[in-house]
Amino acid sequence: MTGDKDSHGLAAGADRAAQPAENAHPRLRTRPLQWLLFNSASVAASVSLMWLAPVIPLPGLLRGMAFPASALLIPLALVLVPALLLRRIPHKKPPRLAIVALAVALVAAVVLAVITRQAGNERALQERGRWAEAVVIDVENRKTDKCTLRTRDGRKISPQLSEGDGCEADWVEPGDKLRVLYDPKGAAGPLEEADAELEPDSYRMAIGCLAALIIAAGTWGCTRLNRREIE
Repeated sequence: MTGDKDSHGLAAGADRAAQPAENAHPRLRTRPLQWLLFNSASVAASVSLMWLAPVIPLPGLLRGMAFPASALLIPLALVLVPALLLRRIPHKKPPRLAIVALAVALVAAVVLAVITRQAGNERALQERGRWAEAVVIDVENRKTDKCTLRTRDGRKISPQLSEGDGCEADWVEPGDKLRVLYDPKGAAGPLEEADAELEPDSYRMAIGCLAALIIAAGTWGCTRLNRREIE
């Protein structure tokens, strides 16, 4: 009788030990899909925010939050979400390739936000931009120069003219006149005439390649980390 109990106990223990191995295969199949959806949704959210903010445009508050969310919060989420969800995974060695892949996805996500914002601004100016003779009211000489502009009839042009779009503190001073293309709704930044080459469609290839890189690198890195848990 004692031998039978021992054999039953050993069999039950073996069954319990075998359960994780049996469950490992479904997890291998489902986890990559989950991470693919997560990274794809993050990329879609970033591109949508950066494009729609100036093109629609979004309300002022949402527009102001769009760039920090797309260039900071979403890229950090691509790294922090898998780090938090998989934080209890035992690793014999640091998964360096997976970490590198997530770092690549993070950097690419920041670049994607910047490029998509530029494409959205150019599309907005292309659709509703107006030319105006503007007077420079103030010049902020900082790391990135900013010029405050007004039209001849006294209307303030918003947002400010940035350094890369024609505001150079070494060359521009208050009282100067500039011909600029601006957005009457104040969603897209103005462009000085010499820099007003609008080609929003030219960014498609860069946006598509960066989106694919983020999804591929992020999914691979997260999946690799997850596999370490069940190996």
